[in-house]
Amino acid sequence: MMREKIYRLKNFVAEHKWILLIVLALFLERFYAGYTLGITYNIQSDDMSYVKSGIEFANTGRITMHGVLSAQIMPGMPVLLGGLSLMFGEGRMLWFAMKILWWFMGSLSAFFVYKIVTMYLPKGFGLVATFGFFVVDFVWMDNVILTETPFMLCFCIMIYATLMMAKNKSYFWPCAIFYMLALMFKANIAIYPLFAMCYLFMKKYDLKTFAKQCVILASMVLCFVIPWSIRNYKHYDEFIPLTWGSGNPMLLGTYQGHGYPSDDQLDYATNVDKVAEEKFQKYYDENGELEEDYLAKYIDLETDGIKAKYRLKEWAKNDFRSLFESYVIIKPASMLDDVFYWHTLWNVDWAEIFKLRKLDACLCAFIILLSFYLKKYRKEIGFLAFLYAGNIYVYAMTFAFDRYAATLMPIRFVIVGMGCYLIICALHRLLDIVGKEKQ
Repeated sequence: MMREKIYRLKNFVAEHKWILLIVLALFLERFYAGYTLGITYNIQSDDMSYVKSGIEFANTGRITMHGVLSAQIMPGMPVLLGGLSLMFGEGRMLWFAMKILWWFMGSLSAFFVYKIVTMYLPKGFGLVATFGFFVVDFVWMDNVILTETPFMLCFCIMIYATLMMAKNKSYFWPCAIFYMLALMFKANIAIYPLFAMCYLFMKKYDLKTFAKQCVILASMVLCFVIPWSIRNYKHYDEFIPLTWGSGNPMLLGTYQGHGYPSDDQLDYATNVDKVAEEKFQKYYDENGELEEDYLAKYIDLETDGIKAKYRLKEWAKNDFRSLFESYVIIKPASMLDDVFYWHTLWNVDWAEIFKLRKLDACLCAFIILLSFYLKKYRKEIGFLAFLYAGNIYVYAMTFAFDRYAATLMPIRFVIVGMGCYLIICALHRLLDIVGKEKQ
């Protein structure tokens, strides 16, 4: 048995030696960035709240955010960081453990991007697809304890498993498992099965198998949603199947684009404050005091949602065209080349990466068109483009933000890797045409 395992390991290393070297190089790059920034480096934002929530979960078993009991986030980060806290304590060793895990997850994402491309093309094209992970914004991101890094790994594995399902239905299990894990970090991924369904239908997936797997996935989701909803109802007296707090990014999004109403034009006292007072009256006692301290954050963010809906209503009434342009064109377009990079590392400026993103976005658009023109990998690249655009619009309908766009970039890396092959095919076809014309 032991010999067989060693033999399989040797075969795996021999088969994947180049991508394993790239993964190692990515890890070392992140390690060096961690050395440069400092092991306890943080941005004093959500990252510190996540770390504190992990420590709190390890000590009490409570899911908290910003220091209070919460359902603003999914439980993935508190549970993951809480597990590390149980093993490594609450000091410097915890920071070492978190950073090493984040470096590893960020590097491993490249392996699955490689695996996606090499499902269809030679290994060289898969290696090209991983080069984007060397860009400094991804290195920096993997040194900040946020949801982006673990979510991105789950997202890459989920896409790989979805594409493999069209060849082997047993890949449903890794797809379902990593879908659930991704959901534990970001609630926005809840709609992913709709994208997967469209792709599998295009590939003429067996309908009976698909129906059974839908029932299994729905059961898995309910196994989480039911107890989580009961927990949330107990604390907030509301049905909250995933998270609350979306009102804040929705509100911020109403200040993006052009033509949005200015605050001095609107009656917030009547249409927001009064409405919120009536809606949340049940949380106050007879003395006008909140029954629980954690409700203050909940009410604050839910009030943001009321304000956002009011602003959108007034915006649509006063200038529907600018509202349409902002949400359908301007905000989604801004996310195409947004760069999540809030600290200058190794003297690499944000503007340099921004230029690279614009170039990459243009290249991806060209490759998508080229795949349909050449009639090669249209379903696969079409699925990736649809998944990317769909998620961009999901985010843009609330708040167009560089953090949200960052985790979708591996899709573009895959498209570029496959696109290198398509460009070569196009050049060969062009040379054939030129050769025939000369004859």
